[in-house]
Amino acid sequence: MTEYRVVVTDHEFEDLSIERDELSDIAEVHDAGGHLESDPSIDDQLISADAILNLRYEIEEELIRRLDGCQVIARYGIGVDNIATDVAAEQGIYVTNAPEYCKEEVATHTIALLLSLYRGITRYDTSMVAGAWDHTAGAPVHRLSTQTLGIVGFGSTGRAVAARARALGFDIVTADPFIDKETAVENGAELVEFAELLERSDAVTIHSPLTDGTRGMFDDTTFESMKDSAFLVNVARGPIVDGDALRTALKDGKIAGAGLDVFPDEPPAADDLLRRHERVVATPHVAWYSEEADPERRRTAAQNVRKALEGEKPGDNINGL
Repeated sequence: MTEYRVVVTDHEFEDLSIERDELSDIAEVHDAGGHLESDPSIDDQLISADAILNLRYEIEEELIRRLDGCQVIARYGIGVDNIATDVAAEQGIYVTNAPEYCKEEVATHTIALLLSLYRGITRYDTSMVAGAWDHTAGAPVHRLSTQTLGIVGFGSTGRAVAARARALGFDIVTADPFIDKETAVENGAELVEFAELLERSDAVTIHSPLTDGTRGMFDDTTFESMKDSAFLVNVARGPIVDGDALRTALKDGKIAGAGLDVFPDEPPAADDLLRRHERVVATPHVAWYSEEADPERRRTAAQNVRKALEGEKPGDNINGL
């Protein structure tokens, strides 16, 4: 019996077969056909939904207050900065994410960007394509066992990065207000304040959520505090880094380079320095991606919906209900 109505705001999948396989015995799954921007025709389809599956569509306060009987908003991903989670909590609506689905992929992608920067891979490749044979094209290159990696945000992904980085020989420091020293030590890192991390690190990787507190935390002052020889890797959320500050830091040599999978505005303009600078390694927000991760996030989101509709508290609930 399909008792409930589940609406998918937006997606990038060939079909919704995974969602329907998980939910067809209790719910009808509808495709609203939305995109990133708010759209009254999409909003109208959500008003009577018992549950919402969401990728990038903005679910803002006004919409949430109009929802009539919605029990859960389940996101196909980790970050929930496109959902007014506090308002959902006020309305008694669970908001869930898929916190583990791409931990391995993001950690591996972080290391891939880091190694490309450290070993000068893209600059050597460009030199080779141009016909050169020059061992200095990617210089300077440093031995990893002499380097300190600063990890900003030491949740499950940050810890997975630490495990991989330790295997490569890095010393590791981390800054995260939500963990204690024992947790850091157990995962091979030293817990320090953010300012100390910036001063000590030869490379910094970002794994924090986007919040009011982290938006723009990497600004002109931050880059002034980093070593001129340091690399920055951002695989978290683009707006954590002030784009203009990063462009200035790259142009003025305040940092040695950046590995970017996320950008302040996505996609960045074709002529944006953040995708064209010779010391930037850029990828199009794909750190999450693998053939295995994609269906996992869909199953996780659908299972969270199922739990809520069956009267259980979803294990991946993030808004305190």
